[in-house]
Amino acid sequence: MESFRTDQPVEILIVDDEPQAVKYFKKAFGAKYDVLTATSADEAETLILSGNHNIGLVISDQRMPGRSGVSLLNRIRNERPDIIRMLTTAYADLDSAIDAVNKGEILRYISKPWDLRVLEAEIEQAITFYLLKNEYDMLLRDKLSAMHRTLLRDRMNDMAVMSGLLPYNNAPLTMYHYLKDAIAETSWRPAAQKIWSQLRIRDHWRIPVEETQRAIDLSEELKRTTLLADKDAGKGADVVSIISGCADAINRELGAQQICVHADRPEIIIAADPVVMNEMMTHFMEPMGQWPASGSTVLVNIKLGDETDSGGATVSIQFELRNCEPQRAIQDCVLFTPPLHAASKRATDYLRASLAIGHIGGIIESPPMENGYKQVHVTLPLQGKRDDGRKVDTLPKQWLQNLSDEYEKWVLGTLDVAA
Repeated sequence: MESFRTDQPVEILIVDDEPQAVKYFKKAFGAKYDVLTATSADEAETLILSGNHNIGLVISDQRMPGRSGVSLLNRIRNERPDIIRMLTTAYADLDSAIDAVNKGEILRYISKPWDLRVLEAEIEQAITFYLLKNEYDMLLRDKLSAMHRTLLRDRMNDMAVMSGLLPYNNAPLTMYHYLKDAIAETSWRPAAQKIWSQLRIRDHWRIPVEETQRAIDLSEELKRTTLLADKDAGKGADVVSIISGCADAINRELGAQQICVHADRPEIIIAADPVVMNEMMTHFMEPMGQWPASGSTVLVNIKLGDETDSGGATVSIQFELRNCEPQRAIQDCVLFTPPLHAASKRATDYLRASLAIGHIGGIIESPPMENGYKQVHVTLPLQGKRDDGRKVDTLPKQWLQNLSDEYEKWVLGTLDVAA
C-alpha cells in the first residue's frame, strides 16, 4: 500500500468515541493541521486503509466500545508502519499505555485530561519525526533503486565479456540475443522489481564479493562441454523424435500434458549427435514446461524452415505459450537471479542449452510477451554449423551499444512500474 504522499498536506486522525473530545481536539488544532475524525476503531481503520488520505499521525483513545485503542494502533503498525501512533488514556488505563510503548506499538501516550500546550508540543514532534522518517525512506528507496540498476548493468556486461571465453561457436551472438531478449521483456519488470526489492543497503558491502563469486561459478558451469552436439554429428539426429521424447519425459515428470508437439513430417534429420541433442533439448524445454499458468500448455510446432542466405536448409521449432506467467519465466533467466543468490541449476542449464544451440549454428529468438502470449523460436541448420557470416568470437561494439540502449529502456520501464 502507498504510504507517504508529497502531493497533499499531512493529516492527523483523532479517534475517540466521545464526540465532545473529538470536537475539542479539532477546535484546538484544526486551524494549524488537517484533522480527520473517527468515533470508533473500525471507522478509523477504514479511513486509513482506504488509501485516500495522507495520514501521518493517529491519536487514539484507549477505552472505546468494541475495540481498544491499542488494538487499532497495533493493526496500523502492521499495515502502515510509516504512520506515527499515539495513545490518549485516563490514569486508570496507564498500564495498557506503558505496555504499548514497551512493545513498540505507539510512540508515546498522553494522559487525559489533555494539557493543550503539552499535546501541541507532542504533535509537532510527531509530525516532524514523520516527515524526516519518510524523507529518509524516499532517499533510501532511490539509493536502492540505483543499486539495483547498477547491479543489473554489471551482470549484463560480465555475461557479455564471458561469452567470448566460452567453448561454444558463436557464443557472443547467442549471448547477445539472450541478454537483449531478457532486457526487452517488459512483462518481467514488475516481477523483477519484486525480486530485487530483497536487496538492502546493509548488503552493499557484500555485493562486490558475492557477485564476483557468482560470475566465476557461472563461468565454470557454462564452460562444461557436455552439450556440444557436433562431437559425433555423423550419426544424425531426428529432431521430431527427440523433441517428442523430451516432451513425453517432461509431461511424465510434471504429471500433466504440459507440452504438446506437432510436426509437419514424421522425421527431420540434422547433423548432430542424437544423445547430446536429446540432453540439450531437455535442458531447453524443461523450464518452459513450468512457465504456463495452471491448465495451460506449451505448443511446439516443428517444420522445415526457409533456406539461409548461404543456401543451407533449416528446421524451424516454434514454442508457443498462450498463458505464460512472467513471475515463473523470470526465475529461469540467469540475468535476473535475485541479488546475493547463485543462479539456479535450471536457469543455468537453460542458458547452457541456448549456447549449445548456437554452437551448431542455431538461432534463438524470443520476442516480448504480449497479454500472456509468449513465443520462443529456434532455427537449426540441417547440415550442422552454417557459414553465413554469423560466426563471431567477441561482441561487436554495435551490439554492446544495442544492449546498452535496451538497458536504458528497462530502467525507464522499471521506474514507471515503481511509480
